[in-house]
Amino acid sequence: MKTLPDGIFAYRRGNIFFDNGKFMIWYTLDNSGNVKDIFKINDLTNQNSDKTAAINKYNIDTTGNKIVMQRFIDLSRKFKFGHIKVDKTNKVSFSYRDGLSEQFVMTFNDSLRNKYSNNKNFKLLTNGWFEYIDR
Repeated sequence: MKTLPDGIFAYRRGNIFFDNGKFMIWYTLDNSGNVKDIFKINDLTNQNSDKTAAINKYNIDTTGNKIVMQRFIDLSRKFKFGHIKVDKTNKVSFSYRDGLSEQFVMTFNDSLRNKYSNNKNFKLLTNGWFEYIDR
């Protein structure tokens, strides 16, 4: 997971997307469930801009991003999650349950570790991850 850039990666309606807070890139999947091609890029600051304008504005490396998205798919197959949020400064969280964004959380600073330790909805696992518990 250290190889993924900061942002949100997720499956949605048979496609996958990456959202870094500035833009979202949507990819279609091939018959094997691997990255096929970009079908949409949303500039989150200008919803009316087209794909090419967003690529130029943010200097998006579409080939490099496609490789990163395939890495997300490979990790999601290995660890069985549907979405992941990467914030290397604070935490990584992922889940395989739709609607539950933080099923498992790894914190990177003491204040967040204390926050999850004191939250009755999470328990600390032996591997250092926090797991959401249905109560």
